[in-house]
Amino acid sequence: MIPVLHDMRAAFFLVVALAMLLFICAIAGMGAVLRPVRWADRNGQR
Repeated sequence: MIPVLHDMRAAFFLVVALAMLLFICAIAGMGAVLRPVRWADRNGQR
């Protein structure tokens, strides 16, 4: 049973790691879309 539990932990950790990576990529993508507008506003104010 120990090897099975270890495999389940490894699979769970892998899924969590992939989910975090996709979540970070999604935030980075949204930031890339929103940043140019913010930079344009900042440059306009300066």
